[in-house]
Amino acid sequence: MEILWSEYEKHCQGIANMELELPKFNILKSDPMIIIISGISGAGKDTLIEELRLTPKYDFHFVVTCNTRNKRNDEIDGVHYHFITREKFLDMISKNEMIEYSPVYNDFKGVPKFEIEKAFADGKDMLLRLDHQGAKKVKQVYPEAITIFIVPPDPKTWIERLVTRGTDSPEDLQVRIKTSRDEIKAIPDFDYLVVNDELDQAVEDVLNILRAEHQKTSRIKVEQE
Repeated sequence: MEILWSEYEKHCQGIANMELELPKFNILKSDPMIIIISGISGAGKDTLIEELRLTPKYDFHFVVTCNTRNKRNDEIDGVHYHFITREKFLDMISKNEMIEYSPVYNDFKGVPKFEIEKAFADGKDMLLRLDHQGAKKVKQVYPEAITIFIVPPDPKTWIERLVTRGTDSPEDLQVRIKTSRDEIKAIPDFDYLVVNDELDQAVEDVLNILRAEHQKTSRIKVEQE
């Protein structure tokens, strides 16, 4: 053992005496990512996003979209949506202050530019909750955005969640069920699919996606001299 240790010391000393020019590089932090969460109504998107916002593992900026519909009792203006008038919404469109917008259930909703600009300025990954049409539009503006589609484990669980939520009239439920067919057809347009059966696992699945995305060489900048 003493002989081996002596040889090791000679080896280390030999390296120390060599004139080595080590490669010079610096790994820079990857840029903030735009993460778009979408899925069919009743898939648990809002609950999943809330869990992501509360996790100590990441410090997200939640992009609050603008909406012209009436605020629900459990919603907070500026937290769940920026609830604005139709006139204000149209004025923002005319001033090119919306990244994307669309009519939804006889109202308007859209992503204001100032929310994205704030997140980039703060250096934070940003979470957006959008339907599949909005996700496609934002992806056209920001091709590097990550799109994740959330689905319930099966149709029975899905309809039970919609009914239990109790926020929709029978007529609204019919519209959402009909709309879900188009939403499901859009799944191949998304980067990832997450099944929301157990909430904790679904949250971890999303976090694993983000960890992997941040390690991509296309996102990490390496300075070399």
